[in-house]
Amino acid sequence: MKFKYIAFNKNGKKVKSTVEATSLNEAKEKLKDLYILEIKPVKSINFSLSNVNKKEISKILNTLGLYLKASIPLKKAIKLAKNQTSNIKMIKFLDYLQSEIEQGKSLKNAIETQKIIKLPEYVIHSINVAQNSGKLDVILIELSKFLKSEDEISSKTTQALIYPIFIIFISFILVIVMLTTVVPKIVSIFKNLNQELPPVTKAVIHISQFVKENYIFIIGMFFSLIIAFKFFYSKSKKFRYFTDSLMLKIPVIKDIIIANNLARFSYMSYVLVNSGVNYINALNLSANTISNEKIKSYFKKALKDVREGKKLSTSLKKYHFFDKNFIESISLAEETGEVKEILNNLSEIYFNEYNTKTSTLLSLLEPVMMLVVGGIIGIIVAAMLLPIFSMNIGS
Repeated sequence: MKFKYIAFNKNGKKVKSTVEATSLNEAKEKLKDLYILEIKPVKSINFSLSNVNKKEISKILNTLGLYLKASIPLKKAIKLAKNQTSNIKMIKFLDYLQSEIEQGKSLKNAIETQKIIKLPEYVIHSINVAQNSGKLDVILIELSKFLKSEDEISSKTTQALIYPIFIIFISFILVIVMLTTVVPKIVSIFKNLNQELPPVTKAVIHISQFVKENYIFIIGMFFSLIIAFKFFYSKSKKFRYFTDSLMLKIPVIKDIIIANNLARFSYMSYVLVNSGVNYINALNLSANTISNEKIKSYFKKALKDVREGKKLSTSLKKYHFFDKNFIESISLAEETGEVKEILNNLSEIYFNEYNTKTSTLLSLLEPVMMLVVGGIIGIIVAAMLLPIFSMNIGS
């Protein structure tokens, strides 16, 4: 956090500025060469969000790893890494790390206390294990690869979703325009007819009137629900667990979520085991990469048994984990001792499965949305034409 201060320097000149520190005592320690008149924390709104993407974090971790691999000290490696980025938040982050390490703190402690960027929990834990095992350079490079692959997957998915989302947005606007402008004009014609309107026409007219009178409320509710969902999903573990459990009941979505999470778990386990971390610690750290709370709960329960000396495959089977292929592969790894090779193979298999199923879903999404929107517009048009047809038949 920042502290604002007023002080006199050695030349007797009054200075006003700010200093970054984790506590008031630390801020005073940093300013010990000044005669402090006043010092207080700067009040600011902090949403704990970062505009630093995984690609940027991956780049810095890789740079640090390569410098450490070249036997460059950590403090100098961080200083050199600042020249490899133009992102202001990342530079501030590295400045903070450099300052903390100069005061004798470990890299893990420095990362934990910083509030500049949000790092995944497994990155922090992995760095701690890496420092204790003396494999910091290796794990930083592997973490970089992992984050880069995740960023690439996210980018591909986002790009693939742009067109379907655009279609949905335009279709939504089209339906709203029809209900608020086209339908009311046609309804004015029906008022001069002395005949009973079909039920579907009455329903469309009622919906049209409601939308026209409450469109601001509808739009407000739509965005409010999105904001409320994001808030509760990020803040409430119970709500997140409930939502993630529901997602696993949707046929195609379920397969994509399972493949993505098992790919991440397998790859991270492989990276840690390959870097010299013992199998149990690697599994515990890798469980933090699982984003779905329902799947994570299976692993958390199973890992309690693993810490007591049981096998992961046996424990997952005990708690009825739904991916039997994964359990059988882990069982084979534990029996043969080929843990690294099998975990690496599993990560590749599940990443490929995730990419294939995501591509299939996105390719199906566009025609399905076209059919849904076409059906809605077709119902509106049919509802408006039915009274006209019945009038012609009657005449």
